[in-house]
Parts: sequence; C-alpha cells; structure tokens
Amino acid sequence: MKSVLSVKMLAVLALVLLVFGATDGRILSKCELKEQLEAAQIPVIRAMGNKMTVDDLIAKLVCMASASGFNTSYVKAITTKPKAPVIQQLYGVFQLSDQLACDSGMNPSLNVCNMSCSALIDDDVTDDIACLKTMISSMLNTILVKECRSVVASRYFAECLTAVSPMAATSPLGETTA
Repeated sequence: MKSVLSVKMLAVLALVLLVFGATDGRILSKCELKEQLEAAQIPVIRAMGNKMTVDDLIAKLVCMASASGFNTSYVKAITTKPKAPVIQQLYGVFQLSDQLACDSGMNPSLNVCNMSCSALIDDDVTDDIACLKTMISSMLNTILVKECRSVVASRYFAECLTAVSPMAATSPLGETTA
C-alpha cells in the first residue's frame, strides 16, 4: 500500500514539475488583478443580511490570490483526509481546486467551470476570473480564506491610486462633482 501511495505521490510531483516547465505564467500586481476583477463585474451575492460591497468582495478575492504570490501558473498539492490520503491540486492565481472547479485528469471532479485545469495556469487570467464568477454564485463563503474575510477594500487597496476622471472636479470641501 505504501509503495502505491509513493508512486502516486511521485506521479503528482512529476506532473507539478511538468506543469511548471510547460506553462507560461506571470506574476500579477495586486492593482492589476484588482482592475481585471473590476472589469469582469463580479456579482455580489446577498445572503443572510450580508452588507458586502463589490469593492469588499474584490479586496477579499485579491487577498485570497496573494496566497499564490499572484502567480498565474502556481500549482499547489495538498493532502486531505489523513487516514486515506487524497492529493488535491490547487491551480492558478486563485488556487482553484481540481476536485471542484476544473478537471486535472488526476482526481474525480465536479468540474463546475467545465474546463481543464491547465487553462488556469497560463498567463491569461480571464478564464480564471470567469471560473471564479461561476463558483461565487454558489460558494462565496467557502472560497474565501479566513484571513481575507475581514479585509476592507479602502485600506487594502490604499496604494492602488485610481486616476480621477478629467470630467470630475473636486470642491473645496473634498467632494467630487461631475
């Protein structure tokens, strides 16, 4: 039994090394990912009196992506169920699971996003964001890691200065008018 498990773990390691060598990923900045999520118009799910804004949700999602180092080609293997180990792969900048979001061919998957996991580890994050939008509809609380639930958008993105529209002017009281 141990040799079968060792062979499976070696196969997973080989796959991870192959994926890292065969993909062209990139490191995004926090602000770049924020802009891409804003452009994607991620919906906020209102559940049980939740007062979350779109900005708050985007801050939480970008915070979650920081676990991958904002690396679009990041793959992480985790072991679940200590008595009967199952190796789960997490893919891309948002660390989406091969048992839930996509099909890696290595684990049974719900494949909620109807895609191959390899699509999540290239330098194009539009499909990652589309998959994330699909998953948000049904699993908002499960995809947000504990550390990111209390993130406040205005503080989290303080260094991401957005350009003021040339049509907007600021009054002496600091109010923006259009």
